[in-house]
Amino acid sequence: MKLFSARLAWHDAFYTPWDSVMHHGLEGAKLAMRGFVANETRPERWENLGKTAHMALAGRVQHAISSLPPMYQVFGHHLYAPVVDTPTSNNWEEAAVALLAGAVELELERRGQKRLCDFGSREWYVARGVLTRYRHMVQGGMGANPDPMSDPWVFRAWLADKHGVELDSRNWARQWGWLVQLMFDQAGIIDGMCLRPVGRVLSEEREAA
Repeated sequence: MKLFSARLAWHDAFYTPWDSVMHHGLEGAKLAMRGFVANETRPERWENLGKTAHMALAGRVQHAISSLPPMYQVFGHHLYAPVVDTPTSNNWEEAAVALLAGAVELELERRGQKRLCDFGSREWYVARGVLTRYRHMVQGGMGANPDPMSDPWVFRAWLADKHGVELDSRNWARQWGWLVQLMFDQAGIIDGMCLRPVGRVLSEEREAA
């Protein structure tokens, strides 16, 4: 495992060609969905030192991730963990959208603005779309991918085609643009909270190297 970024470390901690590590990663993700904490896991034997070093660091990263509240673990898995199977991936996405929508609604309440992000509302689907965009931008571990729907008309077309949600293009900035930006800001805040314990592990590893 390379120490390039916390995002990449999250991905690599759950990805390996060796079945035992993938098995442990899958079990940890499933436990997080049920409200449990994934335990650090280590194989009984490895064929060489490279595998041992990888698993040791992967175990530390997995352990750091398990220190997060379960919903934040799932949010991070949605962004960074290797895709395991469609049902699990869909569950991760639903939980991540719920967490983002809830965070946005709390921020709106803090600002004294009444705008609900309830399940099935237009705001809910906008949050889903923002998370889709954010996930694309940070996938790969380095967070440098372009926003695939940065143009408002592309985003509106995606919402209409994918979810049947029509957003008025008039007064976009006043009606929706600011909310989209707020959702991106909240996604970044949640992402940073998810990555913080992983970043500490990488800092410690770099200092020890």
